[in-house]
Amino acid sequence: MANKYNKLFISTTDTILGIGGKVSKEVKDLIYEIKGRDRLKKLIILVGSIEQARKFKEWNTQAEEFAKKWWPGAYTLVVNDQGFRMPKQEKFLEYLKKNGPVYFTSCNISGAPVCETIEAAKEVFPEVTNVYNFGEMSGKASQVIRVETGEILRN
Repeated sequence: MANKYNKLFISTTDTILGIGGKVSKEVKDLIYEIKGRDRLKKLIILVGSIEQARKFKEWNTQAEEFAKKWWPGAYTLVVNDQGFRMPKQEKFLEYLKKNGPVYFTSCNISGAPVCETIEAAKEVFPEVTNVYNFGEMSGKASQVIRVETGEILRN
């Protein structure tokens, strides 16, 4: 029997360990399912470049200005109710440029602590067999900024 979670992956980022997959409805549904995540909590999209972000209908010129100032880095920009981030991790950026944007979220069962190591993540999510170590993590989640108002939603 095929592993229905083979479109997901676990990986390091410049901030914390995460779980995600290529932007699609199927991947989005799988992430919500495997994490037991409330569907009212949106997933962010990781991009490898501002050019990739421009392809999403939510993106606008105001987001572009924020991105030019803060990316790549630990800043999630919420624009038109969709979060975007470009990680500051060269190997992950190469992956994103080659494979395209991904839905991404912290690597944990919803409401539980975030997995701190790849080994812990493999125990929590044994169904996810695609695992990447793109480099060191800071251990601190990204700052979240609402572009339209400049409000900091998470510091």
